[in-house]
Amino acid sequence: MDNDLRTFWARLSVAMGVVLVAAISQTVDVSTMPYTGLPPVGPRTLTCYVIATILGSTALLRLPGGGSSWRQLTTAVLDVAVVAVTGAIAASEYLGWFVHSFKLSASAWWLSVAIMAIAGVGAVVIVKIMAARRSPVPRAALWWLAPIGLAGPLSTVLMTMLEPWPHLNGSAAVLPFVGLFGVLAARAQQRGAGTPGARVLDLSSYRRGTAIPLVATGLVSVLVATVFLRTGHLGAVQVTGTTCLLLLVVARQTVTLAENGTLLDTVAHQAMHDELTGLHSRRYFTAALTEATDTHTVLLIDLKDFRAVNDGLGPAVGDALLIAYGRRLRALAGEGAVVARLGGDEFGLLVPGAADLSSRVLAANAEPLDAAGHEVLVEVSIGIATSAGTAGPSRGGVPAGVGLPGAGISAGSGLLAGVALHPTGCGRGSAYLYRQAEIALREAASGAGDRVVRYDASLEQRLSQRATIAADLRRALGAGEFHLLYQPIVRLPHGTVAGVESLIRWTPADGRTVSPADFIPVAEDTGLIVELGAWIIDTVCAQAAQWLRRHGQDALRSIAVNVSARQLLDPNLPEVVASALARHGVPANRLTIEITETAVFAGGRALTTVQALSQLGVNLALDDFGTGHSSLGLLRTCPVNAIKVDKSFVDGLGGTPQQEAIAIAVHGIAERMGLYTVAEGVETAAQARRLHELGYRHAQGFHFAPPLPAAGIDALLEENSRLAA
Repeated sequence: MDNDLRTFWARLSVAMGVVLVAAISQTVDVSTMPYTGLPPVGPRTLTCYVIATILGSTALLRLPGGGSSWRQLTTAVLDVAVVAVTGAIAASEYLGWFVHSFKLSASAWWLSVAIMAIAGVGAVVIVKIMAARRSPVPRAALWWLAPIGLAGPLSTVLMTMLEPWPHLNGSAAVLPFVGLFGVLAARAQQRGAGTPGARVLDLSSYRRGTAIPLVATGLVSVLVATVFLRTGHLGAVQVTGTTCLLLLVVARQTVTLAENGTLLDTVAHQAMHDELTGLHSRRYFTAALTEATDTHTVLLIDLKDFRAVNDGLGPAVGDALLIAYGRRLRALAGEGAVVARLGGDEFGLLVPGAADLSSRVLAANAEPLDAAGHEVLVEVSIGIATSAGTAGPSRGGVPAGVGLPGAGISAGSGLLAGVALHPTGCGRGSAYLYRQAEIALREAASGAGDRVVRYDASLEQRLSQRATIAADLRRALGAGEFHLLYQPIVRLPHGTVAGVESLIRWTPADGRTVSPADFIPVAEDTGLIVELGAWIIDTVCAQAAQWLRRHGQDALRSIAVNVSARQLLDPNLPEVVASALARHGVPANRLTIEITETAVFAGGRALTTVQALSQLGVNLALDDFGTGHSSLGLLRTCPVNAIKVDKSFVDGLGGTPQQEAIAIAVHGIAERMGLYTVAEGVETAAQARRLHELGYRHAQGFHFAPPLPAAGIDALLEENSRLAA
């Protein structure tokens, strides 16, 4: 494309240079030749003008215009023919007027030829602009070149007007305009080169080519009518030319109509199919769902953790993954099924009957997908919603007039799927079925790993409850309905308080209690967890400052705050923590940020935020260690100071060696890496003794104390002081 651009402007520069030579030659002619009714223009000057015209026309004609189908080539040829016939009819009238005005002479003849040639260049430019689908030259630059074609006819008008003043040369007066428009075209090229996509003429620009026959027909009609009204008859040239023009226009419009039909077919196909995967589109899917009359099953499938793949490996791999998953769906679905990409990483599957394909979806997880050379192993969650069906005339769940390709179902890069059954094809029922599948999908998406969720009324009740909680959360934060409890972290074996973990609680104004398990996921979904987390951090730092002033700087080793995965994606989190510490005068090493393995397992922005928190000097602890995406390498890449062993491993203490193996191994690894460990969920004295025997020195759980208000922690710290004394 750049080579074509340089070649075009090089040719045009040579043409403009020849125009300059012609202008100098004409200056010599005016100085040496007598005035005979025409401005003095010698053969040398005319030859230069003609050469410049030929060079300019060649540059334009050889400029790539895009499009190479037979219809496009035929259209271009017909456009040129239409312009040529129109120009021939106009030229015949122009020659008659020219000869009548300046008398027939060799100079007059050659001058008229040069003028018509220059006008032809303008016509060629306009045809090029209107017919081109793609061009390396911006449209604005081509339009600035078009008026140059008017220089020839304009010079004739000026020659007639300036005939009483022989010292004024009408043909030379237009030359400054030629140079001006050439400069403006070059400036438009420079400005267009800096605009992304400015060199590309889209399909709509090609559609403007239909104006060429319309404009030509209009001009010829005006010209013929003028001639007939002036003379009372038409010459052979006008009649023959007009007939040829009409035939060409009919042929041109026939080709255009055929092109329109092809374009409409293309647009219809694009509207019903996804451009990337070739699957059906959301529009086709909803139409198929509306038209279906038999019992059918709808699955809505969302690729789980697709964003992490797209961000980590790049958009090209993400696109390849979507394409590979689409192929897998096609291959595994039965005949009569509709497979669609509904948008982003969401797919839809419409299957006739009440078949439960969830087992096939889960089984497909064992095979990785090849995405641009990367092997991607995926997980899947499936939501199923079922209702009793009443079979009608079998139509396979397909909209009338639309064919069905083969389709299928499988696992892609971690999948979430919602499935629903619907008995009838009424529009309202189909829309409700789609909504049921979406509800099931949302529930499936709320869990990790392989899950199967079947739609029932309770799902909708939970959805309504979540919507209510979401509406109340922000109001509750402003109304002060949240408060913190603190669960002690004790030293083994004596049980003295070493630190506390803060836990948020919500008590609305009506006195009821909303479980954190209910409102924390909603806060994360709505993004309010960021604002709520900032309030928790500030409140914890304020309370820590009071405890340290009241009980001494060594009273508490750490005050822990849980931070969610959504908060770690907020780049402002380190600043929020630093501001709270500074505002309340709490040393950074007294604050512990508890994170989960899953939140930082994939690295990226979350790990960057964790590293920034570590640089502040706060402690970092891996919470619920062993239950998420556990990786020993994470202990090296993530700058943690502590490991909190999950309750599920503590429950196995005192059992078989196999049940105690993980708790023993975690403590050994942590000790060698210089990390301290905290055992969570200790509920019995036997568990506490066994943990101490295994080397654990910190624990928390209901055996020692439940979550307490700040005053309860004050009482424990005072008890610590008495014991120490």
